[in-house]
Amino acid sequence: MALLQIGTPVFAEGKKPLDSLRGALEPSGLSIEAEYTGEMITAHKGAADGKSYYLDNVNVMLTWDLEKAFGLSGTTFYMNVLGNSGDRPNDAIGTLEGVSNLEVADGRFKVYEFAFEKKFGDKGAVSFGYIDLNAHFYATDASGLLVGPPYGIGTELAATGSNGPAIFPSTALAVVGTINPTDESYLRLGVFGARAHNWGDPGSPNNFNEGALTIAEAGLTSKGLLAVGAWRYTDKAPAYKSSGPAGSIHPWGIYGLVEQPLMETDSGRAVTGFVRAGYSDGETSDFQGSVTAGILVDQIISGRPNSQFSLGVRRAYVSDLFKDTARLAGDDPLDAESGVEVALADQLGSAVTLQGSLHYAPNPGGIRAAEDAVVSSVRLSVAF
Repeated sequence: MALLQIGTPVFAEGKKPLDSLRGALEPSGLSIEAEYTGEMITAHKGAADGKSYYLDNVNVMLTWDLEKAFGLSGTTFYMNVLGNSGDRPNDAIGTLEGVSNLEVADGRFKVYEFAFEKKFGDKGAVSFGYIDLNAHFYATDASGLLVGPPYGIGTELAATGSNGPAIFPSTALAVVGTINPTDESYLRLGVFGARAHNWGDPGSPNNFNEGALTIAEAGLTSKGLLAVGAWRYTDKAPAYKSSGPAGSIHPWGIYGLVEQPLMETDSGRAVTGFVRAGYSDGETSDFQGSVTAGILVDQIISGRPNSQFSLGVRRAYVSDLFKDTARLAGDDPLDAESGVEVALADQLGSAVTLQGSLHYAPNPGGIRAAEDAVVSSVRLSVAF
């Protein structure tokens, strides 16, 4: 694949390759978006010192307005096709939470989302199909620029399920309902197959053969976001207790989200802060809970309206299961793993975005003797 040279006019001013197709499809209610993202990750210190890795993501989203096409009021169909390939840098870097939200265990193309949504005016909505849980729950917009996985969803939830919950890189069959009691509040409920699996993944396609993951979130949106949530699996899982015989329980957890504007200027510069915290049973996975916090600055560069800067800090608290397993392997575990990430991004022209990130992870893997890791990444996204 030829590398894009920054500064070269890849697209005509204000134009993208699929614009003519979008124009032809618009009368039928169809819209299509596509994006390629490539990322180069380099370890400057730690177990992978001096090594570089490349990974990428292809995303094609089709949306069909069924009200425009067939008169079905407030109804939309959407499909998201995902393709991932490349290296697995965290296998060498060794953090518990990861350094890139593009990294996958096995790269392949798949139908990631395939769902229908019915809106009831401003009173609520219902979605059914293969759905990304993190698109509806445990999410803050202000943490979205950061590429570390814990800024997308809490690690204590991400680590559950035999194949993970219904989040990147695999979703599950689900139903999600939202009620809006007022213009500035919501209550959202979801039931997801407990075993994440998409068309294109190997193994059993039955998302519910291990029960369901139920989740609820309530929030206020009058100024930013203030929300609380809870989740629970319907099937029991083995529970580890260092003080006695192991049993089985229903894995569960709670979380809270705060996202608030901190500053806004007439020039367009804005600063938004976020805090996210979660707590789980701590007996069925390697994690007891997690905390992330940070800021997002829009228009960080004067005269560059799409430039952004973000700073995030993270801390994942490990469970007794993790610590006792580490001790059996001869390691000295800490109570938590921490990290810091800074990111700077800008849009170049109508379709190209360039982002750089720097990560610092002391004692990666939650092991006291592990050398601190310093990792940089450069991410290039091209919209078509």
